[in-house]
Amino acid sequence: MKIVFVETQDDEQPFFAGSLDSHQVEFVDELDDVPADAEIVSVFVNSRVGAGFLRRHPKVRLIASRSSSCDHLDTKAAEKRGVLLVHVPDYGAATVAEHTFALILGVSRRLRSCLESGNRSRGWAGRLRGRELRGKTLGVVGTGRVGRMVIDIAKAFGMECLAFDSHPDEEWAARTGFRYVSLDALLRHSDVVTLHVPLNVRTRHMLSARRLARCKPGCILINTARGALIDVNALLAGLKSGHIGGVGLDVLEDEEAFRADASRIIGAQIVQKIHSMSTPGGDEKRRAQRLRELQGIMLNRQLLAHENVFFTPHVGYNSVEAMERINLGTVQNILDFIEGHVARDAIIHS
Repeated sequence: MKIVFVETQDDEQPFFAGSLDSHQVEFVDELDDVPADAEIVSVFVNSRVGAGFLRRHPKVRLIASRSSSCDHLDTKAAEKRGVLLVHVPDYGAATVAEHTFALILGVSRRLRSCLESGNRSRGWAGRLRGRELRGKTLGVVGTGRVGRMVIDIAKAFGMECLAFDSHPDEEWAARTGFRYVSLDALLRHSDVVTLHVPLNVRTRHMLSARRLARCKPGCILINTARGALIDVNALLAGLKSGHIGGVGLDVLEDEEAFRADASRIIGAQIVQKIHSMSTPGGDEKRRAQRLRELQGIMLNRQLLAHENVFFTPHVGYNSVEAMERINLGTVQNILDFIEGHVARDAIIHS
């Protein structure tokens, strides 16, 4: 079969090629580069597979995502075309949970300011003074695999834990020693709030201006899940007012700012968007969409420039161990599909 991998690293390609050596394996940089005769396509989260892609690739029978998330895949379009979608549901819980605490520590100990402080001028100690985690309350939104590991780590730090989940596991909570509460109660009482839920129509901008206003004054927000869980306008307003004390981010709603030097790539995007808006023949709907994209880029620039934002470029999943698991899981999904027996928990349903 013709199997095409999108967005792989150079050091991953020999493994994929060797593991699938009885098939025709190709590697491309972007989804647009996938040849029309591909039968199996493996993508990462930056590749958005929708009806248009499936229409242009009539031979595709399987999309194997190298991720646990699936919001970049159009499940309805795939179901309509009879294309199977698979992912690796459990590969990086420990990795993401550990990175969550890297961000919590980064914000609470003011590591950005520490790293940017060139000298110890008068008053330096006060400007760089952090806070302890012991005795603070951590609010965990979403208690799936990652959320549960975050709670385990928090206990080791001596933190109290609250959690919100649409399907609470009260028995596990009693054994572990934390309480499920409503989302509003969690926001009111937590010193640190961390998000571990998937992105969907119900969770998009779940931390809106209304919800952020209910946060405990000075609280820290952490997001290693999906950027669009938080309304960026509301988050910026909360940071500027001081109601939000600090933010640790591994994700943005538009992650282009992570892929190169921020000022350079944002400047290039601005020029491109302005040019596209002024091109004759474009319709109003398209211009309005491009204007929204431009506004999003500028908001991200403001967010990343704020002194109380500690950010990493979507690397929470990226450990040696997690990548080994996800690559092994992806190959296994592909081989299972070819042999006709895909594992039930690997299949993405609409």
